[in-house]
Amino acid sequence: MDTIGADVSGLAIGQRVMAGTHFGGQAELATAHARDVMPMPDNLSFEEGAAFCVNYATAYAGLIIMGGLRAQNRVLIHSAAGGVGTAAIQIARNADAEIFGTASATKHQAIKAQGVHHAIDYRSQDFKAEVRRLTDGEGVDIVMDALGPTSFRKDYRILRPGGRLIMYGLSEALNENGRNLRTAVTSLLRLPTSTMPWWHTGRMLNQNRGVFGLNLLSWWRREGGMDRITRPLLTDLGAGRLAPVIAKAFPFERAGEAHRFLAERRNIGKVVLTPS
Repeated sequence: MDTIGADVSGLAIGQRVMAGTHFGGQAELATAHARDVMPMPDNLSFEEGAAFCVNYATAYAGLIIMGGLRAQNRVLIHSAAGGVGTAAIQIARNADAEIFGTASATKHQAIKAQGVHHAIDYRSQDFKAEVRRLTDGEGVDIVMDALGPTSFRKDYRILRPGGRLIMYGLSEALNENGRNLRTAVTSLLRLPTSTMPWWHTGRMLNQNRGVFGLNLLSWWRREGGMDRITRPLLTDLGAGRLAPVIAKAFPFERAGEAHRFLAERRNIGKVVLTPS
């Protein structure tokens, strides 16, 4: 930490800290609200600290606050090898959940090492059919899905009674070149037809399932900070029960390469940028 505001207490210049920023985080110097700044445990590198805030806040908000995760719950985590995916696996593992994860086959060993019990290859397997097979048709309690929108309906149909679907992204709007306007527009146009059956009130009264939309940025703006969804994790982070997974660290001058690395889905964990 280089400087602090005049009215800030509990923090010191030179202290190792980590924080979330709304925007402008890809810079050698960034400004953060004091409420969002947390001491960084000594066992973490700066790269791991950079990978903590947004990923783990998203996973905690979805699984714990919205999803009400409990021991022995069945959890399906899509994109399980990504930054949020690996964070969600660790949180679910620490809660003693039964974890299902989708990822390409080359990443199965890595997600199993994090705690996934049932790895599903989304490229060669129908995750809905596979979940039903593995659960004898019962389904799962929570689904974390950043794929959407075409996967949302399938997610909803494999929720057991009391199940919760957490929608937190639309990665279908991306391709190997990053955001694609045509793909993004197509995904948005699919949203009404892919979700329409859920919003039939009479059906929902009888189906005993919940659907949640999670947008961390709007949550952050509404509450004025992320401390409610990050500070509960600090004890486990300091104890090593949570450990951010770094796929690769790129220097700032290779930021374009870092974004291509992500768009091509080559990462296992979080991709970070480091000052040159």
